[in-house]
Amino acid sequence: MTMPHPATIDEICAALRERGWPALARRLAYFASTADLEPGDVPLTAASALGFWSFLNMVDSDTRVELGCSAEGRICADWRFADARTASIWFLDAERARFAAKDAKGRWVDPDSGGDTAGLEELAAKLVTAGLFNWHPKLIAPRNSTPDITLPDTARVAT
Repeated sequence: MTMPHPATIDEICAALRERGWPALARRLAYFASTADLEPGDVPLTAASALGFWSFLNMVDSDTRVELGCSAEGRICADWRFADARTASIWFLDAERARFAAKDAKGRWVDPDSGGDTAGLEELAAKLVTAGLFNWHPKLIAPRNSTPDITLPDTARVAT
C-alpha cells in the first residue's frame, strides 16, 4: 500500500518504515523527541524531516546514510562512499538544504546558485551529475520508442 505524501514526523517515520528503512525511522523519531536534549536545543522540525524525506524520494545511493540533528532541529545526513565521494546535507526546511560534497576525484561540488545552499531539486541534480547519487527509479520516465511522424500538411514536400 502506498501512503499519501507525509506531512508530519510520525507520517514520515511510517513512510520510511514502509520503504524498508526502519533504522532511519527510529532515528528521526528519537530526534523529534525531547529525550536527551541539551538546554537551548530544539527537537527535529517537521520541515527539516520533510526535506530529508523529499530528497530520499528523488535519489538512490549505494552507501549507507548516517543521521544527526543540529541544535536548531535540522537533520544532518552524511554519506561516505568507498572512494573519495562524500556528501553532508543539512536540511534547512522542506525545500532547501545546505551542503558540502566531493566527487570521486575529491573535487568540491558547487550548486548553480552559488554558495553552499540550494533547493532540493537543484541539489539532487548536482549530486547525481557529480556521480554521488542516481535518480530514484520512479523519476526515470519510460522512453517512448515510437518514432515521430511529420504530417504532410506541416512539412513542405519536394516534388
